[in-house]
Amino acid sequence: MKKLIILTDEASWFHISRADTRNFTSMDIDRIRNWFSSRDYEVFIYKFSEFDMSINYKGWYILYQTSESPGGFYKRYIEDLVYTLEERGAILLPVYKYLKAHHDKIFMEYMRLGFRDESLKSIRSTCYGSWVDALNFDRNFPVVIKQASGSAGKKVFLVHNKSDYKKYVKKAGKTLVADSLTHLVVTEIKNIVKRVIKNIYPSKRKYIQYNTDPVSSPVIIQNFIPGFDGDFRVLFFGGKYYCMHRGIRRNDFRASGSGQFSDVKDEHLEGLLDFARRLTYEIDFPILGMDIGFDGNNYHLIEYQMINFGTSALQRSFLWHEYQDGRWVRCPGRSVLEDEFARSIDEFIINSLDYKEE
Repeated sequence: MKKLIILTDEASWFHISRADTRNFTSMDIDRIRNWFSSRDYEVFIYKFSEFDMSINYKGWYILYQTSESPGGFYKRYIEDLVYTLEERGAILLPVYKYLKAHHDKIFMEYMRLGFRDESLKSIRSTCYGSWVDALNFDRNFPVVIKQASGSAGKKVFLVHNKSDYKKYVKKAGKTLVADSLTHLVVTEIKNIVKRVIKNIYPSKRKYIQYNTDPVSSPVIIQNFIPGFDGDFRVLFFGGKYYCMHRGIRRNDFRASGSGQFSDVKDEHLEGLLDFARRLTYEIDFPILGMDIGFDGNNYHLIEYQMINFGTSALQRSFLWHEYQDGRWVRCPGRSVLEDEFARSIDEFIINSLDYKEE
């Protein structure tokens, strides 16, 4: 019997569901547990705070929740836990590097550089540790500026010239770090005094105690590809592909977070599915979320996720597609998110065991 641990947050949430197509909730963890328990798994569910890290979990399978809490502090705690378990021989689903890529667009882009398929790399990124560093960027415009973390199109800007670039790269990177409003005000006053000292005494400018560099999130600068009328959201669950189109708001270029969902037109389906399938050969995990753009001629991979991504494309769909015998097959029917999640993980585990035996 295989041992499986499911780790949840303090509210007992596990991943994301949108069963009513409007509100985000947790997946039904009891349904997932029952699915695995009926298939030769011994299942244990813990909150992160209840989990005993002193036990040897070598060879155990571990599914886990991540966090999108502001600041990324809780996610860093989860990353430490997942990395340690993986180093000790536990089987993390997904592996640590795929967790690291969640809400870390810089790491996601560095992973993209390693893809074998060049068609997945048409969007090129230049990454900076702060907006101050990013002021050195001086290439062809227009470009897209992104904060390294975030979702739903937040802190993403399209700029057409150097003047606007300076304005929006600062806006993308700007981050406030303070214990309270009082702390924020006091810190700003201290920085003003330090700047005055550096102006009066130039010899003090390089002293660490007089550092007044602004706090900043890392930022990413990408080439802008025109012609998108939105994007396509494609979810991959163990051989099944679920697709939808996301429109853009008026006077905007971002589809993420727009909430304007529609079915994919037939003329786009085969090309879109062929392109999405390419990414499944680059990522060694059976569950994927993909944002894909089409410029009228070619498809482009915008972003991708392996954990905690929106599930509307599956939960609003009355069909999915599978690639069988060299062609795409349309499969009508409704899917249950938790069942598809568990099935995909189970098949991945079985295939991994078969591979080891070979």
